Amino acid sequence: MRTERVCVIHLNQIGDLIFSLPLLKALRDHYEGACIHSVARPYLAGLLRDSPYVDRVLARGQTLWSRLSLVLALRRERYDLLLTLARSEEALMLACLSGAKVKAGFAHSPWDACLDVKETVEGHNSWRNNARLLDRLGIPVFKNDYVGLLRVDGVPAVEGLPWRYAVFSPGASRRRLAKAWDEGKFARLIAALSMEFGLSCVLVGGSDTAACTAQIASEASRLLSGGVSQIVDTSGRLDLRSLVAVLRKAKLFVGIDSGVMHMASALDIPTVAIFGPTDPAFVGPQNAHSAVVRKQLHCSPCYLRTDCAHRRCLEEIEVEDVMRACRQVLSGLAV
Repeated sequence: MRTERVCVIHLNQIGDLIFSLPLLKALRDHYEGACIHSVARPYLAGLLRDSPYVDRVLARGQTLWSRLSLVLALRRERYDLLLTLARSEEALMLACLSGAKVKAGFAHSPWDACLDVKETVEGHNSWRNNARLLDRLGIPVFKNDYVGLLRVDGVPAVEGLPWRYAVFSPGASRRRLAKAWDEGKFARLIAALSMEFGLSCVLVGGSDTAACTAQIASEASRLLSGGVSQIVDTSGRLDLRSLVAVLRKAKLFVGIDSGVMHMASALDIPTVAIFGPTDPAFVGPQNAHSAVVRKQLHCSPCYLRTDCAHRRCLEEIEVEDVMRACRQVLSGLAV
């Protein structure tokens, strides 16, 4: 059977979308000339709009009407192959109702009954699992990382940015509190990087991190009082395409384990990732100029979703630990 129409249902988080880029490239390389569609949440669609590996992005809305419209659109396309990287009941139901000739995805009983090809998830949603699904389908992989695969074109420059800057993504929203590093340490790190490398600071995040980034900006400004470095807080002001424009011009990225960290790594920005309860073996940055800072404890990785009694995996990480990693990734580069 010739495969001419392919669809991929994506997970809902930024990092998971970045991890799907090598899979999309593998599909494009293997099914030359095929039409490839992606199904993604509307806020993620901008990261796929200019991708050479996707011909069309179908929005996966959350209203009843948008869900019904998506099912009808999937059925009209008559896909030869549909892959669902998401294993939620909704995503697997979409696969079931799509009418695709071959449906593949990850096991999640009993909702996976409609899948023709199944793979299990090891550890965490990651490129490693996506590669195993491709192997199960007999699709070869020629690029085993996401570096260089994120393409966003035609985004105007973001105004008001410093000339030479590092991007900081503390990411301390309610959903990520278990991954968060201390705000005071972030502020001291910003000051240290300014004094040693002359880098200004651009803080990024969503509107739900505004209180965290404002606190960091205030403390860093106090520490740098009288200095020449700028501190710009963009939290809540950038869509994902504009965030790409900000990341592209950064000399360095420092942040917690998050989708923004993977965006920086995919753009091949020197990246320092601060890890606590999650496992960098599955979800660490993939570019060469990157480093992971973590404390190896007997209880980690635990993938904790709420605060634990001690949070030693993050609290024991000191500013100098992160500075050492920054020096490592910047070594030999023109900063």
